Amino acid sequence: MTDEQKSVYLEIIDAVDNDKGGVFFVYGFGGTGKTFIYTTLSASVRSRGSIVLNVASSGIASLLLPGGRTAHSRFGIPINPDDFTVCNIEKGSNQAELIEEASLIIWDEAPMMSKHCFESMDRSFKDIIKGGGNKPFGGKVVVFGGDFRQVLPVIHGASRAEICMAALNASYLWNHCKVLKLTKNMRLLSKDLSPIEAKDIKEFSEWILAVGDGKIAQPNDGEVMIEIPKEFLITNADNPIEAISREVYGDPKLLKDETDPVFFQQRAILCPTNEDVGIVNDYMLDQLEG
Repeated sequence: MTDEQKSVYLEIIDAVDNDKGGVFFVYGFGGTGKTFIYTTLSASVRSRGSIVLNVASSGIASLLLPGGRTAHSRFGIPINPDDFTVCNIEKGSNQAELIEEASLIIWDEAPMMSKHCFESMDRSFKDIIKGGGNKPFGGKVVVFGGDFRQVLPVIHGASRAEICMAALNASYLWNHCKVLKLTKNMRLLSKDLSPIEAKDIKEFSEWILAVGDGKIAQPNDGEVMIEIPKEFLITNADNPIEAISREVYGDPKLLKDETDPVFFQQRAILCPTNEDVGIVNDYMLDQLEG
């Protein structure tokens, strides 16, 4: 671990070991080792025979956590929560007993969810955990994680202000959250990187952070034209689908000779809509024989 990661780990483990309770938020941009912290915490607590519940806001993120589930699945959070909803957990049920026995709850990608999800969970935990009293989440140690620069709650037809007011840090629970920051990009510490590759990753990471922090073309009023660096642009594209496929996968004529599955695992084209996904996939499949 880095010194930062060790400090975060020790603070959370101390709260678990001494049964202090507490709500923590592990805040860091992509590549700072948040998932590594969750995995290490889970292994440490489980090695003592204690229970850790790992959840995430999305199914994909939950696959990165040991024994991960979506938060909705694990805690029975309502689909459309509001100021008065509670989780679908019956007092005295197996699910309620599991939550009561858990020593640590980790929730990754928390900023994606509406604050009402966390507040519904808080109300339910106070109800089902004996001796929880008025403590947040009934006195459980809860670790949230994520990056507020990334996707905030998706609310259909909402304004910017409404979306911000639905985020976790607009909830009354945020006053009880202790923010633990990770700032070192772990990808730059890899021994497999050449100095040139490390420099490229560092520059790209800093550019992404500047976009996320609103520091591009300052001073600005929150709206600004973002200039994409030239090395990320495909400028000659009579057929855009063919151009991006060639850029990512190389000459289509050579694809039929490619038998290494790792070649395809390391490449992907990200699309904004499922319709675009279908178009790209149809084009790529047409290049393959059979």
